[in-house]
Amino acid sequence: MKIFLTKKSYFTFRGAESWQLDVLGKSVYEHMKERLLAEEEGEFTDEGVVLDPVYPFLTREQLFSYLDEREGSYPFPGGYLVRAGAMLSQTPRPATVALGPKLFSLADYASVLAYAAEESAKLHGTRGALVEKGAIVDLTAELREGAIIGRGSRVRGRCVIGKNAVIDASDLEDCEIGAGTVVRRSTLTGAKVGENCTVGPYAYLRAGSEVENDCRIGDFAELKNAKVGSGTKIAHLAYVGDAELGRKVNVGCGAVFVNYDGREKRHTQVGDGCFIGSNSNLIAPLKIAGGAFIAAGSTVTRDLAEEDFCIARTRETVKPGRGKRYYDPK
Repeated sequence: MKIFLTKKSYFTFRGAESWQLDVLGKSVYEHMKERLLAEEEGEFTDEGVVLDPVYPFLTREQLFSYLDEREGSYPFPGGYLVRAGAMLSQTPRPATVALGPKLFSLADYASVLAYAAEESAKLHGTRGALVEKGAIVDLTAELREGAIIGRGSRVRGRCVIGKNAVIDASDLEDCEIGAGTVVRRSTLTGAKVGENCTVGPYAYLRAGSEVENDCRIGDFAELKNAKVGSGTKIAHLAYVGDAELGRKVNVGCGAVFVNYDGREKRHTQVGDGCFIGSNSNLIAPLKIAGGAFIAAGSTVTRDLAEEDFCIARTRETVKPGRGKRYYDPK
């Protein structure tokens, strides 16, 4: 018996019809088409079932078990059955538990998502990964053996989480995370992170960011379209945009890769083993050769050769007792 699937909408939510709503990486329509091996609505001469996209987790076994309990042709909530030579009964058959979580209205959407999250956790569990209660992982994600998705995490889209990686209270979308890497309380979108890295807490890796193995991306560090070589450390409070960093580079607290000149984005290249001091500003376009050392508080505007030492700040002036004039007498 063939199953035909309509694109009927029961409601609209934020511009999406009910059959288009996302349920952990797939639309309601896609879920039903895959699970039921259904075809798009069309003509049939013998017998068939026509369903509206309102039962995203219905299986063929559940559907046929439900239909076989009654003879003839008849409507039921969310569809109708036509058998050859049988008259269509005008008395609808009520839905049963066998038809699973339904989506007849927006009020049902939250419960469908909750059910989907449980199904996803079970599915990934059978593959050797742990999805803790309170975490949500799309069914389109791939979790390798030993991966842990901690409470409060959201893993969306086509993510690949490596063996024994830990994702703790973080939001990931379309990312690749290497084996043994730990991501804590951070946001990653379209990023790739290698093996045995640590990210966060509160790091932000934007699209185009690629981090190799054994790196440290610390708290409040932001990467955008940046390639980071193995062993490099960007410990905290730094912005690295439109840049390529070599191996074992140290980026100090508050360092900024100044990639925008008001008209277009510019690129910065940093060689292996460089030291970028705290509160430094690297004004792109710029090339820093391997082994260069930039002192804290420097603003760099020209290229540096290998093992150059760059300091770009003036010595402070101290005027004894002058601070009194700035005190508030009150």
